[in-house]
Amino acid sequence: MRIGASLLISVTFSEAILKGANRYHIENLTIKNLLFGLTPFGKFKVQKKASRILLASDDFDREKVKSAALKVFGIDYISFPISVAPNIKEIENAVLENSSDLVGHTICVETKRSDKSFPMKSQEINAAVGAVLVKKGCKVDLENPEKIIYVDVIPGEVLICFDKFKGFGGMPVGSSGKVLSLLSGGIDSPVSSLLMMKRGCMVDLLHLHSFPSNNHAKKSKIIQLANRIREFSPVKQKLFLVPYEEFYKATLKIDSKIELVIFRRFILHLVNRLARKYKYKGAVTGDSLGQVASQTLDNLFATDEAAQLPVFRPLISFNKQEIVDLAKKVGTFEISIQPYKDCCSLVATKSPSTNVWLDDAKKVEKEIDMDSIVDKTIEQIEIVEI
Repeated sequence: MRIGASLLISVTFSEAILKGANRYHIENLTIKNLLFGLTPFGKFKVQKKASRILLASDDFDREKVKSAALKVFGIDYISFPISVAPNIKEIENAVLENSSDLVGHTICVETKRSDKSFPMKSQEINAAVGAVLVKKGCKVDLENPEKIIYVDVIPGEVLICFDKFKGFGGMPVGSSGKVLSLLSGGIDSPVSSLLMMKRGCMVDLLHLHSFPSNNHAKKSKIIQLANRIREFSPVKQKLFLVPYEEFYKATLKIDSKIELVIFRRFILHLVNRLARKYKYKGAVTGDSLGQVASQTLDNLFATDEAAQLPVFRPLISFNKQEIVDLAKKVGTFEISIQPYKDCCSLVATKSPSTNVWLDDAKKVEKEIDMDSIVDKTIEQIEIVEI
């Protein structure tokens, strides 16, 4: 299908091609999520062609569309190509007409020939297009070019673009079930939430706060973080605001060295209850192995025994700088570094144990009547739709 003078967006899938019988479901879900993200920017004609999505519209804001499309998980690359007839002269003319930004730069032509009926091979197309650009004053550099011209020969047309923009890849949200992610005010947990969305999960959020009321929490940066995460989701998300008060009362009876592990077990007990009601298939945390005392292998073992569902830790092998880099990439970093008093910082002591025994943790839970604490806390939870 030649779309003529319409403005085009070309989107390539990430992992859909690897999914066998589920491939078309994954592709269609990616398209659905993409169209949802582009809703504010007009109507688009959509076509699947040669392992890509082609979207056509008479008018759109390129930068806004690019920003929205790049937040859709399941997308590998997007570009804004020119569509021409499958003819080498048409290709050369289109490149020349758009060569003003290429002159004076080193260039390379990269051709993919999905349509094998096209009479020229990829290298021949590269050479022909490169030759006309050299005549315009460009220099060829195949190793480290300043500009790349992408030529995609697909059935019925040739797509030419001068920039490709890398997406996050992964799987479309909604393809892998529903999980509940523990959201703090720090750097790690927003990133771990987004990484689970990248694997196709629908992610709801749970935040424990120390404010006098849930209304105070709703005025905090946690709402900003949740809204930023929501920008990557095609479906509404629940944010569970959970008061810390009932557990705090119990901490007066707990040895401070073991308190942090008990606190994290308390959170998992809450997750167990919510998972039964809202059908979550897993919990998500921002733990990185060995980063702090609560994240030693021994303490993670003592913590996870409280869980009645899988606990996913997407950041388990990441170092802090890698996590910071990801937070900057997804846009949560600047919000995360704003001052905020997390419950974990209230629980943490100067010398918490790095090796809490499971039997000791269970004993403490009986002493403080953990079930009762969870019951009272559940009654105080407020759900905010994001």
